[in-house]
Order: sequence, then C-alpha cells, then structure tokens
Amino acid sequence: MDDTEIRQYVDTEKALGRIRGNMKLFKTLLTHFLATRSQFEQLQKEIAANDREAASKTVHALKGVAANLSMPALYDLCPPFEALLKTDADAGGSMAEFGAAYEKTVECVNAILPTLS
Repeated sequence: MDDTEIRQYVDTEKALGRIRGNMKLFKTLLTHFLATRSQFEQLQKEIAANDREAASKTVHALKGVAANLSMPALYDLCPPFEALLKTDADAGGSMAEFGAAYEKTVECVNAILPTLS
C-alpha cells in the first residue's frame, strides 16, 4: 500500500494539522478509532434489524470520528448514507460500500500506526 492510497483513507498531514502536530495524541486517537469496531458491528446489526433511526445515529457518530481524524473516503460516504437511512430506500448497497471503506480505513490505520514516531 503506497502513501497516495493511504492518504485517500487517512490524511495524516491534515489530521496532524487539526491537532497542532501532536503525534502522541494522533496515535492515541487512531488507536481509539480501531476500537470503533464494536460501533461498526453495531451498525451492521442495526441495518439487519432495519433499525434505521439507530443506524443513522451510529453513522453520524462514525462521521464525527472520520472528520476529526481526516478519513476522507469514510467521511464522504457518511452524509449520503445517513440521509438514505432516513428514507425507506434499501440500505444494503450503501452498507456494503460503507463497510468496504471502513475496512480499508482500518487497514490503512494499521499500516501507518507503526510508522508514527
């Protein structure tokens, strides 16, 4: 995985700019992001149960994390997915796309964490 691909999922430069270059804080926040796995799994359950209100709230929470940590691919999918969940449209395709972006973001975080000093 090269830097250009990683930047599509985690823009380290922007994220560090947002937190005034505090590398220790950035590493801590990325580690906390990895702990959102339970939140993502909860979203999957909410979608399966057709609990659109809860799913919308979960996507909204993940959107905040993605924005704060400059995770553009994941963040860009959140607003339309959140809006879709407020309608009666089938959310399955969007969940698949969102899940793929989430997993790729996790992969990129795992790739960059060891490189941060």
